[in-house]
Parts: sequence; C-alpha cells; structure tokens
Amino acid sequence: MQNKKIVFLASDCESSRWVYNAIIKDFEIAAAIIERPISKKVLFKGRLKRIGFFRVMGQVMFSILLVPYLRKKASSRKASLIDEYQLNDAYFDSAATLQVTSVNDEACKQLLQQIQPDIILVNGTRIISKKILQCTAAVFINMHVGITPRYRGSHGGYWALYNNDAENFGTTIHFVDTGVDTGAVLQQAFIKPTKEDNFTTYPILQVAAGITALKKVLPEVLRNEYNSKMNSEKGMMYYQPTLWQYLTKSTK
Repeated sequence: MQNKKIVFLASDCESSRWVYNAIIKDFEIAAAIIERPISKKVLFKGRLKRIGFFRVMGQVMFSILLVPYLRKKASSRKASLIDEYQLNDAYFDSAATLQVTSVNDEACKQLLQQIQPDIILVNGTRIISKKILQCTAAVFINMHVGITPRYRGSHGGYWALYNNDAENFGTTIHFVDTGVDTGAVLQQAFIKPTKEDNFTTYPILQVAAGITALKKVLPEVLRNEYNSKMNSEKGMMYYQPTLWQYLTKSTK
C-alpha cells in the first residue's frame, strides 16, 4: 500500500504522457495537473529578453529549415524506440486530470493546497515559481533531459555531444529548487546514442532512461530513505541551437 500521495505536474506533451503512463503502472497518482502550452508569442518574447534577437532568429531558422528534415529522417528510428521502450502516448486519465493555464497561476496553487500531496513529479513545465514551490510541504521532483548541473536548460543530450562530452549524455532526476535545474540530484542515467539517432531522437532515449531512473528512486523517496547530492559546479544554461551552431558542428 502506497503511503504517500503523488501528484503529476506536467505540460501537455508527448514526453509527459510517456512518463505518466509508465509511472501509473507501478504507482498511484492522485491527480495529474496539466498546464497549457506556452503561446508562441510569449515564448518568443521571453527568448528575446534572455538571449537576444540574433540568437532567437537562428533558433527559428533551425526549427523551420532543419528540424522537419531531421524528424523525417529519424521517423523509423523514433517508431523503433517507442516500441523498444514501450512508450505509451495515451492521454492522461480524464477522471484524475486537472487543467491549468500555467503551473504558476493561482488555480494551480489552490489545487496543490487542496490535494495536499507528499510528492510532486514534474515533467516539461515552465520554470516553477517560488510561490508554488512554497505553497505546499510536498517535495518537487523533476526529470531533466540532461546531466545537471553541467547541462542545465534545454537539449542537454545534444549539447553534451556538441561539446565532445558524450559520457555526459543522459538524464537527471533531481529535486526542484528556486534555481533552474540546480536542485539536489537523486539519480542520473547515462545513455549512448547510436548512429541512427539525431537531434529529434536524443530526447526519446533520455526520457526512456529517465523513466527507469525515476522508477528506481521513487520507492526510496516514498520510504524517505533516499540519498541526494548537491554539486558545487554551476554548469551552464543551454537553449535550442541556432541554425549556424548546428551546421558548424553537427552531432549527426
């Protein structure tokens, strides 16, 4: 009998559905709180503020000109990985799913306070505000597709390969704090992509490995018998590559 209440806090995306459907096979999820996708306008403005017009335009060009080609090239590989790791894209259980505009809005805060979970599993959300982190006594646990703190932000697997650091291609299960991917590490999984993989399949490998790691560490958290480790290394924040970054030094 599971003695602690778990809430799944995630964005409405394919990887979140993979994680959710894998976890509910072995653990009881009291509720799934799902945030709506960030609008492209808001996302664009946020990126402009953080990294500037030149890099954002490079990211847009990469997304428009290269990602569709890479996705098509790796379509059979994606299907093979989904089958190999039995990744299930079925939608969240409707009876236990609650929709919010953002994980940081008042509605999400009220839901968490109402449910009173012990553990909140996070996947794919925007950065969670201090207000939300402090509104409940629950611990927040995130799956990050990258090895932290070395590869914080986006596309950690790709950037590890880009930096000739293939031994740090992997996934981190960590507590969420007020920083960005800076919380204490519970578990890390390291993977070796094949020559068939590219930018669009790296995250699939990382999520699959992350699911295994999460299933391993979650019983320890439920028993309050886990070991976590802080790292003094600050690492770097990474974002989606620009067109010229990818073409100058392509990992595949």
